[in-house]
Amino acid sequence: MEHQLLTYNIQAGIGTGSYGQYLSQVHHQVIHTQTKSRTLGRIANLLMRYDIVCLQEIDLGGRRSGFRNQVERIAEASGHNHFSLQENRVVGKISRHGNAVLSRYKHEDVQDLKLPGSKPGRGALLVKVCADPKPVWVMNVHLSLGIADQMEQVKFIADHAPTNSRLIICGDFNCSASSAPVKYLTETLGIDCHTKSKHKSYPSWNPRKDYDHILTSRSLHSEEVDVLPVRYSDHRPVSLIVES
Repeated sequence: MEHQLLTYNIQAGIGTGSYGQYLSQVHHQVIHTQTKSRTLGRIANLLMRYDIVCLQEIDLGGRRSGFRNQVERIAEASGHNHFSLQENRVVGKISRHGNAVLSRYKHEDVQDLKLPGSKPGRGALLVKVCADPKPVWVMNVHLSLGIADQMEQVKFIADHAPTNSRLIICGDFNCSASSAPVKYLTETLGIDCHTKSKHKSYPSWNPRKDYDHILTSRSLHSEEVDVLPVRYSDHRPVSLIVES
């Protein structure tokens, strides 16, 4: 059976469209706007076609999201009946940063893994998704920016990944498919990275970096990765069809 998989750093609905907007729209980092609501609606419409979705940089109910959990809003609009959340960083009442896994299938054994690093606030959300006909473990990750932290984090991920299981690891790695952290995961866990250097996803308006990746167990047959040409965030979403 085929399952449509998507990983997407949604930038909390801010929707930066150029480097200059990081400064000109800095207020979007601290307050909610109607533009964000429209962007979240577009993201929800995009997600409707996918069975399993991993989101990074969500806001779980800070001021910048109108004190409303963005995942609840997206899941309601996209038709995903099951979702699991992870909160990694809280900035006063302004923002509550996290990751989420949404799916059409029941979740079990949800694990909130806090990643090590020089600064707190990064995480890996591990969920057993009861897909038909067999369950699959999904780990949604968001790594730090520096290579030293990334190496420490992927070693932690490898230590906590379920063994002898059907496994998907995806998310915003902040490093390329050819980087040492990604290679460490593929070699240590014996899994494949389906994203390559050509699958550039950042920045969304002129992609030059392959930062968003999907890795799977070799027992999960997969088709070609697709980087979707949408600009609802400063990252582009990455999709893959996996066959169980």
